[in-house]
Amino acid sequence: MKKENSAVQPLSPFDNKIHRMGRISTLIVWVFFLLVPFAVCMVFELNVDWILTIKAAAPIMLIFAVTGVCEKLSMSPIIGPGAVYLASSTGNIQNMKLPAALNAMNIMNCEEGSEKGRVISIIAVATSSFVTTAIVFCGMLFLAPIMTPLLTNPVVSPAFDNMFPALVGPMVIPVVLKNLKVATLPVALALILALVLGGIYSSIQSILMVIIILVSLAVYRVAFKKKGSK
Repeated sequence: MKKENSAVQPLSPFDNKIHRMGRISTLIVWVFFLLVPFAVCMVFELNVDWILTIKAAAPIMLIFAVTGVCEKLSMSPIIGPGAVYLASSTGNIQNMKLPAALNAMNIMNCEEGSEKGRVISIIAVATSSFVTTAIVFCGMLFLAPIMTPLLTNPVVSPAFDNMFPALVGPMVIPVVLKNLKVATLPVALALILALVLGGIYSSIQSILMVIIILVSLAVYRVAFKKKGSK
């Protein structure tokens, strides 16, 4: 039996540049995010109780940290690191950026994860960010007085509350059908845990997501080794 080649492939100059620019831009975005509360505290001379702030923020940070890591690990092989850096800085990844990147690759007949697909994803996410910002700005100026009564209408508001679950199906089903063998185990585990845990599932889904990913990776690694040894 031949010894497996475990050497890590070096990154291309394009990938190195993307990671360098992504790290720098992410740090800049973090600084600007933190400047807003610090500036408010300084201008209005507010005293912050850091112990209470940490106690209130820790559970939220734990949940979103796990979700964020899982999100980045799952998206990077599909849309590439450049689009992930850009989407993470501009936000609204699941609803806008990821569908825009997937749709752009589909229109351009690009394979997910390919070099061309990664470039197309960066352009799609950047375009989506500009368009979203422009629409939100115009809506804030002109549509807020008109849309507020509509969005708060008790008949219409449930539709907007369930917008994300409605988008999950069209986003997930094509990926599952395209990689049915790979997706069967994690999807089945998630469905089983949701049925067994019931209402508790939504409160700990970020932790369960990590467990499902690790279990799936372990099972596929064992299956891959058995297949390679035959």
